Amino acid sequence: MHRLVKHRPSPAMVVACVALLVALGGTSVAAVNAIAPNSIGAPQIQANAVSTSELRNGAVTGPKLRANAVTGAKILNHSLGAVDFAAGSLPAGPAGPAGPAGPAGPAGPAGTIGAITVRQGSVSVPGGTAQNGIYDTATVSVNCNQGEKAISAGTGWSDDADDREMWTQRLTPIVVNNAVVGFRGTGGNDSGNSSNFIVYVLCYTG
Repeated sequence: MHRLVKHRPSPAMVVACVALLVALGGTSVAAVNAIAPNSIGAPQIQANAVSTSELRNGAVTGPKLRANAVTGAKILNHSLGAVDFAAGSLPAGPAGPAGPAGPAGPAGPAGTIGAITVRQGSVSVPGGTAQNGIYDTATVSVNCNQGEKAISAGTGWSDDADDREMWTQRLTPIVVNNAVVGFRGTGGNDSGNSSNFIVYVLCYTG
């Protein structure tokens, strides 16, 4: 039976091993340092070797993105605002409530009033027996001229003493083709004296 004998490495062997390790390590460092600047391009990079953790914030800009590379599926919901969309690309929203009324504008210039002419007509009304309660009556009509508008009217008597029983029974407009062209009045007299009942019409030109 053979007995195993332990042999301690000699100092020369130790020195040779250390020298071999140093030589191999120096070759690796030299190989890394031997890569020329800008000599590694896209073909030398393994697929999926560069992830977001290797990219500096703000390093990727619009010109570096391929056309249509960013789609709706890659955009975080609610991450875009109205300023991020082109004008007219968003549908208009519903109309808002009406705002408060603005301040009143300045007053316009004063208008001008056209000429007003007084047209009149009269009729004699007998007085009968004074103050017996029986009135004599008569009617008179007054029209404006062509191109004028009747805007108002009034009545009067030629004898207007305080003790005379005279009154206006009616005063009505004369309408032709839905336009007031004059007025018709009826007066009653119980004064015992004949008097003229007068109708005055204001005729407006304008």
